[in-house]
Amino acid sequence: MQATNRSVNLGELVYKNEKILFTFHFVLATLFWLVLIVGTMGMALLYMLCLFIGYLFAQSALIAWIKGNGVQISGEQFPDLYERYARCCETLDVTPYPDAYLINGSGMLNAFATRFLGRHFVVLYSNVVDAMEDNPEAINFYIGHELGHIQRKHLQWGPYIWPAGILPLLGSAYSRAREYTCDQFGLACCNESKPAVQGLVALAAGEKRWATLSIPAYLEQAEETNGFWMSFHELVADYPWLVKRAARLENPNYSLPIRNPFAWLFALFVPRLGVGGGMAGLLTMVAVIGILAAISIPAYQDYTKRAQQAQVPSAQMSSPLNFNN
Repeated sequence: MQATNRSVNLGELVYKNEKILFTFHFVLATLFWLVLIVGTMGMALLYMLCLFIGYLFAQSALIAWIKGNGVQISGEQFPDLYERYARCCETLDVTPYPDAYLINGSGMLNAFATRFLGRHFVVLYSNVVDAMEDNPEAINFYIGHELGHIQRKHLQWGPYIWPAGILPLLGSAYSRAREYTCDQFGLACCNESKPAVQGLVALAAGEKRWATLSIPAYLEQAEETNGFWMSFHELVADYPWLVKRAARLENPNYSLPIRNPFAWLFALFVPRLGVGGGMAGLLTMVAVIGILAAISIPAYQDYTKRAQQAQVPSAQMSSPLNFNN
């Protein structure tokens, strides 16, 4: 079975909230960068350049690891997988084709897309391909999901809008919206919803048990996600609950359970530190705080020094007016 190359309306695949959330991010991030640059009289650009150089070294390490330890998927290497990949690229109008690699997943079922110096890369974990050997069209879902991030320019805009991504509720909401969107891109690469749902639920059931999992029974679990704790932890997370993602794949018009209102209140005080995920987000925050401190502390010290110097002549001029009793 091969990937579908049917015509799809890409605009209809975008999650309803993604575009408006992106607009909020873009506007807030633009204001942040303008204030930072104007407020520091351009000095921030120098620190941003240093940060960008650091990013290049870090990201180049990932690309080197992919190229050095993975197998590039091509017409000569895994031609069946490459044909499937090429058809997904055509379906989602992603051209030129990003470089695709197969990596030993060491038991993990996953895939990811990344970007370096204008080039995109899609990486499939071997466990995904092996687990779906009897249901190869489900591989299309993983490919299409990652191509969705590229087609929607999520990787391209990420560095620019990250200041807004730190904000409570807003940052996590946009991240989850992107995942819902890319799930639909993955579905568009399948001939029907069943293999897409099976490919996704394999992340929950594992590479063997997914084949015997009862999808209707699993989807019923989505109704249990509206409690306080389930709502709170999803509101501060970058990904929707897996069962809710599966429910939307099964039925794009699925009405998501209403979250607990108190969870929204508590989540309002939790900033999204996981920009980029895990430790990477924390390191990014530390780097930004360091930049802001390096800019603001010298400026404050200079201001204090000037204020003290301005007070000296004032004190000397007023001294003759002091009379002894």
